[in-house]
Amino acid sequence: MTKHKPLPPLERLNELLEIVPIAPSQFEIQSGLVWKVSRGSQKAGNVAGTKRPNSETPGRFDWRVGVDGRYYYVSRLIYFMANGVDPGELEIDHEDRNPMNNSVVNLRLGDDSLQGHNKKLRSDNTSGVKGASWHKSGRWQAELTHKRERFYLGLHTCLIEAARVLNNKILELELDKIGKPLHDLEALNCDCGKCFLLK
Repeated sequence: MTKHKPLPPLERLNELLEIVPIAPSQFEIQSGLVWKVSRGSQKAGNVAGTKRPNSETPGRFDWRVGVDGRYYYVSRLIYFMANGVDPGELEIDHEDRNPMNNSVVNLRLGDDSLQGHNKKLRSDNTSGVKGASWHKSGRWQAELTHKRERFYLGLHTCLIEAARVLNNKILELELDKIGKPLHDLEALNCDCGKCFLLK
């Protein structure tokens, strides 16, 4: 987990910055914060922050803003200002997975396991089911990782059965309550011949 620097006092943030709504077409040009006061070249009402490359994830950009000589992720400031809760060492997760969308309703507090569960399906995933992969035995292998613990859930002839087993583990660990979606069994296709019994 990334170590985060302490945030400025809430009173100071509210003195300098204001949260504004962001239209989806504005995610690349509006951070979600504007300056309340003029500061140097920045005028009151201007967008606060700049897009910066994320040092840990190539190709990803995040909004960051300087306050009193230190830079902070805009998402952390907005969460703090909107909820009155300093995230501390916890992460701010973008529910829609878009780090440019700092809308208040899109930000939620979580640990690194929430971040992991909210990742997109890997580009090399051919099953369409997160946690199911084709095994050399000619069956679908199901496994899930949570808080660095790996849960092996067996080999399955049917992709839908592998997804069902994954769903059961998600529910058992209550990962659905922190945002991990269940697999939609109705939307899956498998040609094993048993699928009609499972749906």
